[in-house]
Amino acid sequence: MFNGNIALTEISLNRRGLLVWALILAIVILINLGSFNFFKDVGLVEMIEEYPQAFTTGLGITPEKFTNVNLYHGGLVMLYVLLLASINSMMLAGEMIIRDMEIGVVEFLYTRPITRSAIVISKAFAFLILMTLLWIIIYLVSTIIGAFGVAPALFDIYAQFTVHFMGYLACLAAGGIAFALAPLFDRTQVSTFLAIGLGLGFFLLNSLSAMHELLSFLSYLNIYYYADLAGAAMGNPFRVGMVVLPVIFIIGVIISAVLIRNKDFA
Repeated sequence: MFNGNIALTEISLNRRGLLVWALILAIVILINLGSFNFFKDVGLVEMIEEYPQAFTTGLGITPEKFTNVNLYHGGLVMLYVLLLASINSMMLAGEMIIRDMEIGVVEFLYTRPITRSAIVISKAFAFLILMTLLWIIIYLVSTIIGAFGVAPALFDIYAQFTVHFMGYLACLAAGGIAFALAPLFDRTQVSTFLAIGLGLGFFLLNSLSAMHELLSFLSYLNIYYYADLAGAAMGNPFRVGMVVLPVIFIIGVIISAVLIRNKDFA
């Protein structure tokens, strides 16, 4: 049910993308986390208090997040890091499945004495490794900037580890969704558009659900609710989310394997 050569090939093919996305996310963290003291000094809290509450809550820029570095990074900066990282995870997962169909590799790869399910599982394992490496890099960057630069005495590296772990699980869930949908398409370009659309859609649902109590039911439909980054930053991670998010990933991979097994490549 697993082929190491396929997994290693996928890791090799996507290692450059891993470095590019790690650099992008590192820059996002550097700019935003590095600006914490500046925002606090210019009185941003007072300015935010004058904005409509629905607006500030929806975008996650509530005043209290600018007075606590851990809540600021975990509940605000990482919110936007997760937006980019989830789009990357869905693009990566979708491309792993669709690329073989787009370039015609299925005529060779899927006729070898390796089951189609084993191919999908091997690709999912490669995806898991790449996402793990990406989030290790993100956590190290956050720790270096936060604990040794911005707020050495206040930046809680243990709480932030939980924040990054929940973000990692959310990206696995996003990747699982992409794995499940990928067999339905034959072009990686479609997968890219879908990843961007779903990534922005999850973010929009999260914003709308926070704006008004009547829209709170929308929170159950997005990965941000189950990741609960702000709660993790305050030392209260969402235990249910720790179960739901990896289950979504596993179910997505299973659906992908079933669809690929029954797909006609003729």
